[in-house]
Amino acid sequence: MWPEDSAVFLDIPLSDILFFAAVLTGGAVVAGFIAGLFGVGGGIVMVPILTELFGLGLRGSDPIHAQHIAVGTSLAIIIPTSLVSARTHYRSGKIEMGLLRQYLPFVVIGVIGGLGLARVLDASGLMLVFGVIALVVGLYQFFASPDLTLRSTLPGAPAPQAAGLFIGSTSTLMGIGGGVTNNVFMSLCGVDIKRAIATSAGVGVIISIPATGGFMTIGWTKDGLPPLSLGYVNLIALALMIPFTIYMAPIGARLTHRLDGRLTKRLFSLFLTVVALRTLWKAFAA
Repeated sequence: MWPEDSAVFLDIPLSDILFFAAVLTGGAVVAGFIAGLFGVGGGIVMVPILTELFGLGLRGSDPIHAQHIAVGTSLAIIIPTSLVSARTHYRSGKIEMGLLRQYLPFVVIGVIGGLGLARVLDASGLMLVFGVIALVVGLYQFFASPDLTLRSTLPGAPAPQAAGLFIGSTSTLMGIGGGVTNNVFMSLCGVDIKRAIATSAGVGVIISIPATGGFMTIGWTKDGLPPLSLGYVNLIALALMIPFTIYMAPIGARLTHRLDGRLTKRLFSLFLTVVALRTLWKAFAA
């Protein structure tokens, strides 16, 4: 729990607010940059950071909600971040708009299914989903041959529709924008990693808007939420992180098109593996 302090705001010690703000600001800078660089929405960074912070127990809040609040708040932050990142990638002409149109209804259906599971899973369950998927993707990206593909072009139905369902549901449970799984799908279909990353930014827009509304709804009647929360979305974290993620996302997106595709893939895989192992350790230790 947070220590007592004579200076308080919203029943939270001022020293705790300053610590909270400093960590969120630093996390937002990193998350925004990675969102643009890897097309992953930044949630893969934000969820672990937010889980740790809300797990400390802000005054009047119950740490049992930490993972759900982290996921819901991350999805809300991804809305503007993915919009800015997608716009930058769209201007570069790299987004596969035809695939996005095929994805749209099935990603949304997947989001609805993910929300249904999030409503019944506890914190450890959400952590396990996050950790397992991130670890599998991270190891695949690192060890798989850069030239490994299952086909040379994007497939027709029903593969994109099935991929959309999977991407929508798992991303909702993880609090991410869909880039983690979409990058793998498109790479296996012979799409250049830079085009996959660009398209993932668009997928993040499709996922984050309905998923954010869903986490607000399923957490609306919960007791013990942090101050200034709308369901499982915390407005304090939202306000502190959005400006920095928006600022950094275009910087990362521009750098993507200057880096070697294989280097980008390796960096992404190493980052995912570290985050996944940390999350799994927390899930089993809970």
